[in-house]
Amino acid sequence: MTSSNPAEWPEHIRRAFADLVLAGADDDFLIGHGASEWTGLAPMLEEDIAFSSIAQDEIAHARELYALTGDLLGRTADDVAYGRRPDEYRCSSLVLRADEFDWSALIARQFYYDHFDALRLAHWCESGYAPLADLSLRIAAEETFHLHHVDDWLVRLGRGGSQDARQKIQAALEAAWPDAVSQFEETAGVADLAASGLWQGGGGAAAMFGEYKAVIAERIAKAGLRMPAGGPDPAHLPPGGRRGRHAARLAEVLDELCEVYRLEPNAKW
Repeated sequence: MTSSNPAEWPEHIRRAFADLVLAGADDDFLIGHGASEWTGLAPMLEEDIAFSSIAQDEIAHARELYALTGDLLGRTADDVAYGRRPDEYRCSSLVLRADEFDWSALIARQFYYDHFDALRLAHWCESGYAPLADLSLRIAAEETFHLHHVDDWLVRLGRGGSQDARQKIQAALEAAWPDAVSQFEETAGVADLAASGLWQGGGGAAAMFGEYKAVIAERIAKAGLRMPAGGPDPAHLPPGGRRGRHAARLAEVLDELCEVYRLEPNAKW
């Protein structure tokens, strides 16, 4: 069992643990940014408010995870969030998936992400590093609203909407499915973290994916929709976002998000 004091951790353990937490922080940061773009554009006033709130929650969760990572790396939360190169980000391709302001694409992306995040947080709550376990427990409680909200929308589109609405949400679920599976790519060094007791590992990518698929399949069926078939093998994913390999879209998004920080990184607000 590795010491609970990060200062006593071997460097490879500290780096692996930082990457693990960064995957969650970067996912939250970028999914929150995507949700924020819908402010003023949602199909009804209540959803303007709801998605603005969801965006704030996700970015706030990212900020706390960045602060935790910064403590491990000797950096500030802002420096961790804004001061890295694109290849140093550990987000999945799903959170970078553009919705092109299509409501069905937004709901599909949020649905796949919120259920993955809930599963990840449940496993993080069992971490041998108390600050991550405690933070995950609190974030998981706040994320409950997001899950209920997106599940309700899936049912509304699948069962309560028009035939066109059902076709659109089914197509969106199908299109986003490979990116949903990509969330299960493991960051570097997770085997070392499992051996150290800092993270239980969830039984590996295949086991976690089995948990995930069972839950979302039940929700999709409840909405009267079809579970997508095929997709990549979660146990043998090629190196992607969790290893710093991203599409050009990440650099474009970061140019927007990091513009002010890059002008004056040492500014105090």
